[in-house]
Amino acid sequence: METPEVKKSHWPSPIWLVPLLSLIVAAWLLYDQLLQRDVQIEISFESGSGIKSGVELRYRGVPVGSVDEIVLSEDLKTVIVHASLNRDAEKLARENSKFWIVEPELGIAGARNLDTLVSGKYIAVEPGDGEPEKEFSGLETPPDQQPDLGLKITLVANQLGSLKKGRHIYYRDLQVGTIGESVLSEGSRFVEIQAIIKPEYSKLVRTNSVFWNSSGLTVDVGLFKGAEVQASSLENLLRGGISFATPPEPGPLAEEGRRFPLNRQADDEWQEWAPIMKWRESN
Repeated sequence: METPEVKKSHWPSPIWLVPLLSLIVAAWLLYDQLLQRDVQIEISFESGSGIKSGVELRYRGVPVGSVDEIVLSEDLKTVIVHASLNRDAEKLARENSKFWIVEPELGIAGARNLDTLVSGKYIAVEPGDGEPEKEFSGLETPPDQQPDLGLKITLVANQLGSLKKGRHIYYRDLQVGTIGESVLSEGSRFVEIQAIIKPEYSKLVRTNSVFWNSSGLTVDVGLFKGAEVQASSLENLLRGGISFATPPEPGPLAEEGRRFPLNRQADDEWQEWAPIMKWRESN
């Protein structure tokens, strides 16, 4: 009786294909899950009022992420918003990207973001152009209300009142600048308000220019004329603003860092001043 010849195969048993295929499929699923994983970022704000878990992050009105949680910073001076950006929006997490809280704004000049009255506040994003980044300092006002480059001067007032960073500065009711940061003076007797005048309007500011808080009302009551109410503009009254004027004989151009007193209201004659000044270069 012949003995059967046993030949050894160079190929592994087909039974090993099952765990091997399972390993390949598991590795692919893990890789695909990593590709779809959200990008975690942190945004610090001075105040987190109205922001809570689940609030959307939006770019051009399209949801691109959401808030995970809000915690206080270690020094208790800011709030830290932990948020997730969708993987397809990861390019928004770059250096110089801007984040700010969008809320409704109502004023005589118009209304903005009224949809937030129904949907609630959200965090808007404006992409930067730097390297990938995970930690950001949020803006307290939208980018278009942030101080621009220009002539920086200091206004000194007894009280800040309703003036806030990002509000406007006016010359003859035309917006020519923006209010910047406000701090207490060294002796704590006054408030120092940074004012940034747009470069194209910087020549309007002279050493003898006068500034006043135009966000208040002036009421003049007379026996025969009744009560006369004056305000630079109703928009100023509601949102807060600063106006300035220059005398008929303008002084030298104001230099960077010059200090001016901020008056509580304008004198009648200031409103009538209309000097001829070349405020921009001739072509």
